[in-house]
Amino acid sequence: IECHKVEIFAAECPCFGETHTESQVKISNQQPLFWVDEITFPILEELRLKQNDTVKGTWHSQVLSTKCFKKLKVLELMCIPEKSTVLSYCFIQSLPNLEKLVLSDASFCQIFQSEELRDEERHALRLTRLSELRLSKLPELTRLWEKECQPIPIFCNLRILEVLECGKLKTLVPSLVSLENLTNLEVSRCHGFINLIACSTAKSLMLLERMSITDCEIIEEIVACGGDEMEGDIVFARLKYLQLSCLPSLASFCLGDHNFEFPVLRKVIVRECPKMKIFCQGDLSTPELKQVQLTEEEEKGRWEGDLKTTIKQLFEEMNAGNSEVTEVTN
Repeated sequence: IECHKVEIFAAECPCFGETHTESQVKISNQQPLFWVDEITFPILEELRLKQNDTVKGTWHSQVLSTKCFKKLKVLELMCIPEKSTVLSYCFIQSLPNLEKLVLSDASFCQIFQSEELRDEERHALRLTRLSELRLSKLPELTRLWEKECQPIPIFCNLRILEVLECGKLKTLVPSLVSLENLTNLEVSRCHGFINLIACSTAKSLMLLERMSITDCEIIEEIVACGGDEMEGDIVFARLKYLQLSCLPSLASFCLGDHNFEFPVLRKVIVRECPKMKIFCQGDLSTPELKQVQLTEEEEKGRWEGDLKTTIKQLFEEMNAGNSEVTEVTN
């Protein structure tokens, strides 16, 4: 339904602790599409809001801070023009059944607003059902929350994380964040990443099945170890699919001296990664992998006995070809 003249989607009923006159002053004498209270949408499971330049106060102020969406499972916010922090941690608590959150085509600089939480509140957030987070076309997004804010376990049940066209985002998740239930990770057209995840986060990805990193101009490595040396191998126990495409600055999957194990990895696509000299510095185990594909459609790929040797050979061939072109040009 398109309601082009609606300026306020919803507001809390004036009977909740204020007079009707006081409520009207707060919303600048504009009538909302809905007056809401705790029983307004008792069985609503999906809500999609597409905002234009005239719509005001949809997701913040009264609407999503009330408890009228107790059964909401899917929330999509699209076309939000103003720069804003979109969600508070308390918002997560107000939607106990939320499973999917989609934010698209908006000017958010940050997603989650920092707040001081008591231990019991942190425990409550651990119980969130959020399993799917999709962020796309957020050109002003620089972080999910403040650097100084202690990360809270709202991602503990996340299975799908998709980040597309977030050009200023430099950190996917803080190093203290664990993604132990993540199965699908896709990042594309994000030109602020130098690396994607810390070693500590990588070690938590025991259930990850699919990873696709494409079209990121300055990313140099996927897993960054930094100065903190971690003991033990990094094992992607369930990863079956890995795509690294159109990454002109990628030098390696990991530049640190760590061993990697991919016990069930069967499909690897490496395309247009001209600076990728080696897959990793440490030992590498991929017992199920038999080839490296150069495109998604290619049935027969390249194989030089193991993944590290294959990547090295592809790099040498690509650079040899570039050298020949340079000589001919000169």
